[in-house]
Parts: sequence; C-alpha cells; structure tokens
Amino acid sequence: MDCHRVLIMWLSTVAKPLAEDADEAAFTPFEQRFAMAAGFEEVVDLVSGRCSMCHSVEPAWEGMIKPPKGVMFETEQQIARYAREIYLQAGRSRAMPPPNAIKSGVGLEPAERQLLVLWYESALGDS
Repeated sequence: MDCHRVLIMWLSTVAKPLAEDADEAAFTPFEQRFAMAAGFEEVVDLVSGRCSMCHSVEPAWEGMIKPPKGVMFETEQQIARYAREIYLQAGRSRAMPPPNAIKSGVGLEPAERQLLVLWYESALGDS
C-alpha cells in the first residue's frame, strides 16, 4: 500500500462529530455570509463535483469508510460551514485534493483554486 493511500485511510478515521440532519435547518450567520458571497453557486458545483466523493456520509473512494475528519460537503450549508477549510486546503494550498485523487483525475485547475480564493475573500470583504 502506498503512502498516499495510508494517509487517506488514516484521515478518514480521525474522529470529529458528523453533522446531524436536524442541524441543517437554518444557516448560522457565519454560513449565511459565505452562502451569499459572490461565486457561491460555482463553488457549490465545484466542491460537489470534486470533493464529495470522499466528503460524504458514504464516501465513494475505495477503502474509505467515513468522511475525513467528519467533514461532509453534501449540502450548500455544509460547504458554507467549512468555507475556511476549503479556502485553506484547496484554494491557498494544494493539500486537497490529495495526490492519490489527483492521479485518478480528480485534481483542481489553477482557475478553480482561484475561484475558491475569490469566493472566500469576497465574503470577508463584505464586512
């Protein structure tokens, strides 16, 4: 087993409480800020298409039994909730998607990373 697969498997076991459906009822002010920011619809499409294969209740990635760190991107609210993590891990760094996913064709283009950065920073600029 290569290092990347071991890393992905380990990350999928790090405990963090999974969101309950009852918690999805209303956006918090923090979530609302990112959901209303310019580019959110495009970000939802991007994150849903590229990240939810691992970050879902039942990950589609072989060997993964739960979403890494309990982080899911199945709803707009979840994407808004994890805006900072998306920004840092996929926008400002190349930590996500992990190398194994990139080798399988699930990478992000520079323009897609820039979309994540612009979305996050536009939400912060609306103070």
